[in-house]
Amino acid sequence: MACAFIFLLSAAWDWQTKSATGSQGSPGGGLWLLRTGWLLLTVALAADGLARNTFPVDSSAGMLLSIGWGLAGLAIFLDLAFDHRLPIWVISSATTACVFAASRLGGETHAFTSSVKPLILLHIGAAILAYCLLAAQALNALAYLLQDRALAQRKFGGIYGLLPALVPMDKIGANLMGAAVWMLALSVVIGAVDVFTGVTGFANFPKLVMAGVTLLLAVVLLALRRRASVSGAAFARGSLWLLLPALAALWLSLPSAR
Repeated sequence: MACAFIFLLSAAWDWQTKSATGSQGSPGGGLWLLRTGWLLLTVALAADGLARNTFPVDSSAGMLLSIGWGLAGLAIFLDLAFDHRLPIWVISSATTACVFAASRLGGETHAFTSSVKPLILLHIGAAILAYCLLAAQALNALAYLLQDRALAQRKFGGIYGLLPALVPMDKIGANLMGAAVWMLALSVVIGAVDVFTGVTGFANFPKLVMAGVTLLLAVVLLALRRRASVSGAAFARGSLWLLLPALAALWLSLPSAR
């Protein structure tokens, strides 16, 4: 809950700063609070995993915390490596929602047999990273659509003044989708091998099907955008629709759904 408070304060600070200075203003304390919250969440996940000697995603709460951690970490990475800053108040709000939802879930755990199937840890890590990338692209797509609508209607104030420009959002959106495709493909391949060769693997077949559907739709959407067969706005809308099978696959992956 301390992490949730820091992320919530980061969102409020960034909103207030951008409202006063516009989208070109300095991120100020909101960015540093986001980084501080991410470091604190890293410590919490590491302490939990080390204390129980397991990967900290063996519970529904742990998976949501890991997704929130990955989303915030991805936003920080994009800012430092590519000078592309997703709206901090959006990322902080989404991370707050993940942390708060995790706090409302039970503490059930499902131990992994990592000593028997160590690649399962890679499967889980790749899936979580893929969902983080898809979530980041969904937020980026939502910002793109809002900004596109503002330009079409010649609206430049209010919430529209807090959003980045269209061109960098379109470029980084394609890159995020491309990275998500590769991570999800890695996860699906390992999961498929486990399903068809493991003793109890078919229990995970519904999750594998939904992940495969998500991967197929993501590949088609990315290919259309790479060939300029769809506009930036259509690509953004497709990214939002892609959340439906992705969320279904994520829900089926949660230990509480097994």
